[in-house]
Amino acid sequence: MKKIRFSHILISIVLIATVLLAVFMLYPSPPERAVKQFLDYLLSADKKFYSLLDRHIDKGHPFLKLAFEQAPFKNFKIAESKSIAKGVYRVRALLYLEQGCISVPFTVDQTNDKWYIQYLPSVIHFSAAIPVIENRSSGRSTEVLLYVAEDRLLCTNPLPPDRIQNLTPSEIILVENQIVHINPLKPVKLSKVLAASRLGRYIEDARLGRIPTTGDIPVYSIKGSSISYQGIMSGLVGRTDSTLFCDNDGIGRTIITQDQLIPRDGIRVLIKNKEDNGVLHSQISITCNADFTAQTLIQPVSHTFKAGEVITLKPDAEGMALYLNGRKLASSPNRWYIRPMEGGRLSILDNHGSSRKKSSSIPYRGTLEVALDGNDNGGLTVVNELSLEEYLYTVVPSEMPIKFGLEALKVQAIASRSYAIRCFKSEGYAPFGAHVDDSTASQVYNSIAEQPIAVQAVDETRGLVGFFGDQVIDARFFSTSCGYTANFHEIWSDKNNRFPSQEVPYLIAKPQFPSNIPDLHNEENFRAFIDQKDLNGYDRFSPFFRWSVTMKREELEASIQRNLPLVQRSEPAFVLTRKGESEFVQQEIPQDIGELQNLVVTRRGQGGNMMELEITTTHGVFKVIKEYNIRKVLQPVNYLDSNRPIKLYCYDGSVRDNFPILPSTFAYIDIRRNSEGIIEEITISGGGYGHGVGMSQYGAYGLSLLGYSFEQIFQHFYPGCQLKNIYEGGV
Repeated sequence: MKKIRFSHILISIVLIATVLLAVFMLYPSPPERAVKQFLDYLLSADKKFYSLLDRHIDKGHPFLKLAFEQAPFKNFKIAESKSIAKGVYRVRALLYLEQGCISVPFTVDQTNDKWYIQYLPSVIHFSAAIPVIENRSSGRSTEVLLYVAEDRLLCTNPLPPDRIQNLTPSEIILVENQIVHINPLKPVKLSKVLAASRLGRYIEDARLGRIPTTGDIPVYSIKGSSISYQGIMSGLVGRTDSTLFCDNDGIGRTIITQDQLIPRDGIRVLIKNKEDNGVLHSQISITCNADFTAQTLIQPVSHTFKAGEVITLKPDAEGMALYLNGRKLASSPNRWYIRPMEGGRLSILDNHGSSRKKSSSIPYRGTLEVALDGNDNGGLTVVNELSLEEYLYTVVPSEMPIKFGLEALKVQAIASRSYAIRCFKSEGYAPFGAHVDDSTASQVYNSIAEQPIAVQAVDETRGLVGFFGDQVIDARFFSTSCGYTANFHEIWSDKNNRFPSQEVPYLIAKPQFPSNIPDLHNEENFRAFIDQKDLNGYDRFSPFFRWSVTMKREELEASIQRNLPLVQRSEPAFVLTRKGESEFVQQEIPQDIGELQNLVVTRRGQGGNMMELEITTTHGVFKVIKEYNIRKVLQPVNYLDSNRPIKLYCYDGSVRDNFPILPSTFAYIDIRRNSEGIIEEITISGGGYGHGVGMSQYGAYGLSLLGYSFEQIFQHFYPGCQLKNIYEGGV
């Protein structure tokens, strides 16, 4: 009887415990009640939910905006809660979508006997991401890899598999790394990209005209299932194989293109206005040595002209007006294409209708395009499109004297071709519809007529480009070395203003004479080297192999006073002012720098180039960093007396008056003082002309005279690099 009674008691206890546990499980805890009440308010769009938020939570939190504006959550369920600290709980809830659900955490803490939401689920909104389905387990894709510019993010997909279009750019919203919204962007096939402006927020297509964009458009190439990020606005101009993906409002958000080294129709060169060296023309007059046409592709207009006739394009109220002999033929807001017939060549005339060149007109191969300025400044831009090889026909003789001979010209052709190919992916001239311009800012183009030996150099190296691994090299070149070249990273800073910048393994400091010497960063070694006037250097045929300039203190003061503020405003991170005993800070240069007291080279590169120069005056101590800044600040020009030019004495005995920039930073400084220690004059002695990185053009000439082939000269200046033909397969 007792046993029976005991067993009944035991059963009763178990039943009671079970009921209590069930009640406990069914009845939410205070933290769970707080989250439940919050979600009840939020999903019903009742702003009472704000009263449950911790004061540190931003009322514009992305989770709140998402729930209010897009309302993807249809219901919820509290899943569990867990204490993570004293008075702090993490509550996990299931949020139900139209199809599928996600699990998200909330953090709740207790303040004055009341529970507040301390942490809301994270939300990430991608306006354009490329989804790649990683697996399809049980017929459902559960993991998706998102490509967002150069980043990749693995996330979970709770939605039905057919909601995700593999490899199609889409607008995607993640909550706690789970997809809650995906909207594939609409593809727009582009015929040919003519211009792309981040600032103007548009791209221009040959057939579709201007299409608005978000500005910072990421560009990808896709081969099979492999995605490669190319960069922001990278390599768009001239492309004929691109697809723009737009949102529901028709705004372009990303582009997928084929990864090709060269656009189908060749290189696009911005032709500058020779009157002011600007990019805009008030009007443009064109003729041809053969019959030619002027046409637009959008709302087509076409006119044909005979050889020798002169047409003029000017801005007008309707866009651009086309004139012949003062008679208006047509007007269009769209780009005009001027094309020669039967192999003819076009010439650009000045605004008075005569040749823009004083001696003779140098005609242009290919097509000329005239467009309204994309920034609505009221001017015209002119672009010459032609094949890459034909472009080099006038670049090579413009950049290197033809007297240097065939082998040196071949190396110049390779360097210029390599430079041009790297420009295809640059954004610099994209707003103007070009890859490069025709000036020294890119490569000098069409300033000298085609020369048979230069054409031969281009033809015999057709397609040859320098590669380091699988990348086209940065084929820097300059005029003359002092007998030693410089390291890339000791000349230029990076885009984040780090200096020295990252090393480039093939752009290194090395001797340019048949011997070897210690590094020239040591001041004593460098002075001794520059003083070797009879050095058997490869560049000794250049007038700038050695040079010197002497300036009175007042003359150099005037040059520094004029140039130091200009350089400081241009590159404030690299012109510093001393504060206290040793700290240098960014600071505006005083209007009066005072009297010059000292000039000291405080840092040299491995090749001897000045990297840092300290200028001491009665009104401050200034540090100038990087070679171009130093060359500009020490400009050997007389700003006090235009009738007494500063004279630069060159290696060949020639004298240059008021040279526009110090020839190089491969130089040392001597100061002559009077008995009271006051500076009377400064002499700068140096060698070389240009930045000193990569190929020295006079050095290439000198090596060719020693019997070096163009391949050997290339290897000398770009060690470790290979020559590959871009027109052959596998490149």
